[in-house]
Amino acid sequence: MSGDKMIRTDEISVVVQGPIYPNLTEHNLLSIRNFLPNAEIILSTWHGSNVYSLNYDKLILNDDPGGFTHKCNQLKTNNINRLIVSSRNGIAAAKNKYVLKIRSDFILKGSSFLKFFDRYDLVEPDFVIFKHKLLACSYFSRNPRKVNLMFHPSDIAFFGLKDDLFNLFDIALMSKSDEFYIKKDGKWDRKYAPEQYIFITFLQKNNKNVSCSNYEPASENNIIKTERYFTSNFIFLDWKLFNLISPAKLNNFRKLDHFSCITHIEWKRLYYKYVTLTPNKFAGMNMERLKLNSILLYYRLLKIIAKLVTLPIVGKKNKKLRKKIRNKISRI
Repeated sequence: MSGDKMIRTDEISVVVQGPIYPNLTEHNLLSIRNFLPNAEIILSTWHGSNVYSLNYDKLILNDDPGGFTHKCNQLKTNNINRLIVSSRNGIAAAKNKYVLKIRSDFILKGSSFLKFFDRYDLVEPDFVIFKHKLLACSYFSRNPRKVNLMFHPSDIAFFGLKDDLFNLFDIALMSKSDEFYIKKDGKWDRKYAPEQYIFITFLQKNNKNVSCSNYEPASENNIIKTERYFTSNFIFLDWKLFNLISPAKLNNFRKLDHFSCITHIEWKRLYYKYVTLTPNKFAGMNMERLKLNSILLYYRLLKIIAKLVTLPIVGKKNKKLRKKIRNKISRI
């Protein structure tokens, strides 16, 4: 582990990518001005967007490639190609050595995340691709030992060398056949989650032999590969360590399954296991996991309470009523 390197803010370009959110995007840009003074701010959004009075240095107006929608099930719109286009074009326009890519609905609340950039700099030669590790969010980087999602780093924010970030996003757009990949019980599902598509396509482009299917249990080999690629190419930071404030819609812990993410401390444990070969080294108190476990316990207690409350309501005719009451209690 090397000492912390001081990165000047005038060496950084910030790519704010995505749609313009009322108030949120304006606050996003102002927070960058506040905490990264002298950084170049690039707003990469869509033709026709209202950018009046927004504070940026360079504006990239992209042709919207559209998203994938499913009429027959509850999958939300897959905006993977919008993410690729707005990120890639924004990064390409950056003039500085370092780039922070951030979604347009997040707020920056500090710059101390920069101190992590030159920490944990050791790598496994067979698994490293970037010239320098990228800082990435632990939410929603999935743990393949907790959920059947391999090669799934979060795409919310990255910080690193411009060349590395461009390499990550300089990939082909996701095809319709990948989105409507398999039909089960009358419903179409995609081949990979959006985050998986980006990273797997990037790995394959860089001549790494990876393949997986979300419709079969994760193999131990692919789980280990995922962990080793994660530890040699990224440093996962919790939102607090990354100085990020998330929009309210990303704070639904049950719906978005925060519990299957890899926390910063869990990433450090993997780093000690695979890279430094010191698996017994203390990685620190995993406070983020303790918080997640307490939230999960709360939800489970609500579920038990909901069942107890509806226990006296018997009969097939009252099935919908029981479900309605349980759902209402569970959302408290």
